[in-house]
Amino acid sequence: MIALKEIETEDTLSLARWHEIESIMSDSLKNNYFTMVYQPLVSLNTGRLIGFESLIRCESPRFGVIGPDEFIPHVEQTGMIIELGGWIFEQVFSDLRHMLDAGLGNIRISLNISPVQILQGNVFQQVMSLMEQYDVPPSAIKIELTETALIHNPAKIAKVLEQFHQKGIKIWIDDFGTGYASLGLLRQFDIDGLKIDRSFVNGITQNNEDFTLCSAIIAMAQRLGLETVAEGIEQDGQLQILEQLGCDVAQGYLLGRPQGVARSLSMWVK
Repeated sequence: MIALKEIETEDTLSLARWHEIESIMSDSLKNNYFTMVYQPLVSLNTGRLIGFESLIRCESPRFGVIGPDEFIPHVEQTGMIIELGGWIFEQVFSDLRHMLDAGLGNIRISLNISPVQILQGNVFQQVMSLMEQYDVPPSAIKIELTETALIHNPAKIAKVLEQFHQKGIKIWIDDFGTGYASLGLLRQFDIDGLKIDRSFVNGITQNNEDFTLCSAIIAMAQRLGLETVAEGIEQDGQLQILEQLGCDVAQGYLLGRPQGVARSLSMWVK
């Protein structure tokens, strides 16, 4: 009976938190409690900045900081991601234009896209419209999707991704190794690059399995002609191993924390 009661309590708390997040998200969308931050991407070949990943943050005056790991699944399941995604696109393109004007030429911004936006929205048209509005070249944009995104209506996903490819926008798989992507899916969707999940990078200096997985992913990517990014790098040892393995790009706190556009410019514009 005690175990049953504990389960009921956990379910009740989970449901209560779900409704609370729904209220927070509705309020945050209405009052614009969201901000965009940008984490640097650094070439392991040259040591130079090549771009940023765009990341969303939410800070409610009443509830404080709400982590994206908690609110992103909610907005995807409720459909709020369509409205929020539109805001993200607008903000990212505006910030990218600011970066280019400030002297950060030849950079690219990674734009995370949900399968919900592809299946229920008009994500391709939105991105194309903003590219024209802000005069942003296709080479400055990189689309990122998780592995699990590829299994939701693959035919439609593939069609939209092909539209991006035809415009010169590259497609990357985020958190590679943690989802359901197969070699067949990588070929079907004509992927340009892979992001090695931080869970593998974390243990690369101590855990033989993580080292082997990272090595295998990088070797596979090289044979397929794909670029690789390792995320979550926090130690020099991790960086050195990944460089030796032939990883192309590094991302993590060791290289730079996510910052707002003004702070990013002050750090990277010489």
